[in-house]
Amino acid sequence: MVETGIAIGLPEGTYGRPAARSSMASKMGIALGGGVIDADYKGEVRVILRNHGEADCVLKAGDRIAQLIVETVANADAMEVADLAVTEGGTMGFGSSDLNLKRSIAAKEEEVKICFLHTDTSEKKFFSAADIGYHPRLMKEKDILSSAHVNAALTRTRNDSFLDKFRVAGKEDERWQNRGREQVRLRESGKKMPDEWIDKDGLLYYKNRLYIPEDDALQTAIAQGCQDSLVAGHFGQGKTIEIVTRDFYWKKLSDSIRDYV
Repeated sequence: MVETGIAIGLPEGTYGRPAARSSMASKMGIALGGGVIDADYKGEVRVILRNHGEADCVLKAGDRIAQLIVETVANADAMEVADLAVTEGGTMGFGSSDLNLKRSIAAKEEEVKICFLHTDTSEKKFFSAADIGYHPRLMKEKDILSSAHVNAALTRTRNDSFLDKFRVAGKEDERWQNRGREQVRLRESGKKMPDEWIDKDGLLYYKNRLYIPEDDALQTAIAQGCQDSLVAGHFGQGKTIEIVTRDFYWKKLSDSIRDYV
């Protein structure tokens, strides 16, 4: 039983139902016990928490441990009857829903939603939306999940539309083209290739980061995606720059991020 140190006043005709926070349940295995708060209760609100995880959970003042849902009470008049209406469930009890042959589950393949980009394609990791909040790597690196990486999941094949956007944009960027030509020239002449630059599958990588051509729409899409995280809200300039530079590179990257954020 966790004391909150607060008391509340609910409107007449309602009651409060404490509910668990999904983040605590998925990350730490903390579940919330039952109970409701009557409208006329004016004492301290206390929450029943059960730890189903493997590690001890230490709570400190200010931690968000639960959320409160205020619901309306239906004060209907009860009346005695001789018979009840016939229903599909009838008198069947626990587990009876699974016996109904009319129910079916349509399964479909889960599409890839998240990708961690690497120069070496064998090192790329692909995840589905169902992995969010459960897979150890996504738990550790949750702050880089973003709409940019959702789009980046299309990098699973060479001819995907996502990477094609960079190839097409590169044809309009003279600096990007020159870098690619220099890579080809060095390779064909047998000279030592620069360690920080790699060209592969028609794309350029700088220090294992995808080199983005000078295309405002692409650069803005990446900045927008890495700022508007699916799981962690909106980041500031510094954090957004840190996240973008993990996987992407372009000239004056920091300046363009600051202009967007």
